[in-house]
Amino acid sequence: MESPYIPGRKPVIEFLSSTPDRVDLVLIKKPAPAELGQIIEKCRQEGIRFRLTSVQELDRVARGHQGVVARIRAISSVEPEDIFSMAGTSVFPVALALDQVQDPGNLGALARTMAALGGMGIIIPKDRSAFPGAGAMKSSAGALTRIKLAQVTNLARILDQARDQGLWVYGAVAREGTNIFEMKFSFPGVLVLGGEDKGIRPNVLKRCHQQMRIPMPGGFDSLNVAQAGAIILGQMLRSVS
Repeated sequence: MESPYIPGRKPVIEFLSSTPDRVDLVLIKKPAPAELGQIIEKCRQEGIRFRLTSVQELDRVARGHQGVVARIRAISSVEPEDIFSMAGTSVFPVALALDQVQDPGNLGALARTMAALGGMGIIIPKDRSAFPGAGAMKSSAGALTRIKLAQVTNLARILDQARDQGLWVYGAVAREGTNIFEMKFSFPGVLVLGGEDKGIRPNVLKRCHQQMRIPMPGGFDSLNVAQAGAIILGQMLRSVS
C-alpha cells in the first residue's frame, strides 16, 4: 500500500508550495536544523501543523527523510462551510460527522456510502481520527475523490455552527435513543457517528438535537460503525421528500 509520508526537504517544500491543502502534518527532527527553517516558516504561513520529533520516529515512517517528513492526504480538505452550503442543492441533504472513528477502512466504507447516496460531505476531527490517505482511499474504492471532506480542530464547535445554520443534528447511540425506524427526520441534517470503542464523546453528544438507535432483535449489542452508518443513512434517505 502506498505510504502517506513524503520524505526529504525538496519534496516537502514542493508540496507546501504547490498543494498545501493536502499536507496534513509535517514532522521535523528535534532540534530543528537551521536549513529546515524555511519549512517551519512555510507551515506557519499556511496554518499547517508541524511537530518536532526524534530521528527514531522519522526513521520509522520513511527512509531518506533528511530530517523532515510530510504526511499527505489522498484528497484536499475543505472547510465545513463548503459542506453546509450544499444543504439547498444536495439530493441527499445530510452531512456525516465522525467523532474519532479511527479505522481507515470504516472511513473509506462510509465515504463510499455517502457518495453513493449523494450526501453533502464528511467532517472528521484532525486528531484521533482515521487518516484520509491511501488506506481509506482503497476502502472507499475511489469514492473519497467524489465526496467533500473537512478535517476540523473542534468537532463540537462545528456542530454548534451547523445548528446555528438550521441543520438538525442526530447522534447515533447504542442503547438509549429513538428507534430509527419510528423516526421522522428533518432536513438538512447532520448524522454523528462515534468511534469504534467509546462511541460519541459526551461533549459532542450534547450538541445533538436527538439521539437514536438501531433496534437489534437478533441479540447483538452493537454493529460496526460503517454498517450502522449505512443502515441509518439508508433510513434517512427514505425520508427525503
